[in-house]
Amino acid sequence: MSQRERFLAMAVGGLFIVVAFQWGFSKYRSAVKFRDNRLAGLQNEADQLNEKMLAGAYADRQMGEYMVRSLPGNPEKAKSTYQSWLLGTVREAGLMDAGVDPVSDAPVGDLYHRYGFRVSGKTTLKGLVGLLHDFYARDYLHRVRELSFGPSRAGDLNLVMTIDVISLANVGDDVATPEEDSWRIAKSLDEVESSILNRNFFEPPNQPPVYSGDETLVAVKGEKTEVKIKANDPEGTGLTFEMEGELPEWATFDPASGTFTFNAPADPEQDGDEAAAESTSSAEPLKVTVRVSDSGYPKRQIEKTLAVRLQDPPPPAAPDPLPPKFDDATQTYLTALVQGRDDWTAWMNVRTRGETLKLQVGDSFEIGSKKGVVKSVSARVVLLEIDGKQFELRPAGKLSEAVELESPEQPKADAATEESPSESDGDPGKDEASEVEPAEEEAAENPPAEPVAETAAEEDSTEPSEQSEETAADEPAPASTTAD
Repeated sequence: MSQRERFLAMAVGGLFIVVAFQWGFSKYRSAVKFRDNRLAGLQNEADQLNEKMLAGAYADRQMGEYMVRSLPGNPEKAKSTYQSWLLGTVREAGLMDAGVDPVSDAPVGDLYHRYGFRVSGKTTLKGLVGLLHDFYARDYLHRVRELSFGPSRAGDLNLVMTIDVISLANVGDDVATPEEDSWRIAKSLDEVESSILNRNFFEPPNQPPVYSGDETLVAVKGEKTEVKIKANDPEGTGLTFEMEGELPEWATFDPASGTFTFNAPADPEQDGDEAAAESTSSAEPLKVTVRVSDSGYPKRQIEKTLAVRLQDPPPPAAPDPLPPKFDDATQTYLTALVQGRDDWTAWMNVRTRGETLKLQVGDSFEIGSKKGVVKSVSARVVLLEIDGKQFELRPAGKLSEAVELESPEQPKADAATEESPSESDGDPGKDEASEVEPAEEEAAENPPAEPVAETAAEEDSTEPSEQSEETAADEPAPASTTAD
């Protein structure tokens, strides 16, 4: 066999193998698909059977519930039992000229028997609500097929109601009458009447009042305290107040204004009132319940439980400090400005004390109502800082009348008087003489009054009033001097 024939044989063999594999795989896949479909069909049948079982169990349970709620299986006994109950319910609801008459009686196959009754009479809207509530509260297999009512000439409602009720055929004659209320009634009769009878068809629903005060009321011992209940109505209607609970003798409540008045004794043990002492000394606060109602329609109200806590009165406030009988600053004068070797010194004579303070730059002082620091001293003026403000004081001036500066900068003194001996090119003695000479001339014209001030201060130290002021008025202006 040639090589070409061998290649052809191999190709034909490979093709045969591929076709055979494809056929085998198709058969396998078909078998798997058939199996899956069969399993799915069986599962579907199982699910259907399970659903039927569940439906049967639910129907059995439902039938058991229906048998408990059913009337007796005997038609005559069932009709008599239900008519007696319906007549009693109608009378309890206050239906006037009430009538309960059977209107139909027919079997429905072999499963149950259906009875019809017609109820008529006169009642009010409240009586109708109560009748329907009692009807649905009894757990019979009954329903209201038709209900019609309208106003009568007397102001009542003419009521006509048709009712259907059934009894199961396989129920015995001795079945028990349902005593518990039906689960279909979710609210009590009062709640149903409130939601139906108190409905305002012309305005939005009335909102209850809102309490905005504290939950703890404070009564101060030994003081009369009035605390008003803080509440408001969203619609702005008037509020009325009620209180539940008992108050001690020292507390009252005004329902018209909603105000508590507390007048707890400061020390009840000393007053001999043991009951009041025990109540006021108790650590537990008093609990009271306040009810706030609005005047809207329907009427809404809230209840709030408040605690009344006794509190000791605050300590008495410290009395205001008395103003000084006499201010030393009004009798303090700048008597001299003395230049030393390094700096200037301000002499302040405090006449009420009989002393002279010699202050330099940086020294602090407290004279009467004035307390401050000396900022600078020159030949003509003293710059003081008092209470964060700057004042200037000139010779013979009162400390109390120091002039406040608009700018905190130090005022510029006369260049001739502030010129330092080191800045002059001439004779130091000549400069010193030129400074002393004007002072001597001024002293010759106005003799210095410092000794007189000190003498006057010593004589008038016990009476620093009108004499001191007269002396200050007659005192001549002091002169600036220099000291070696």
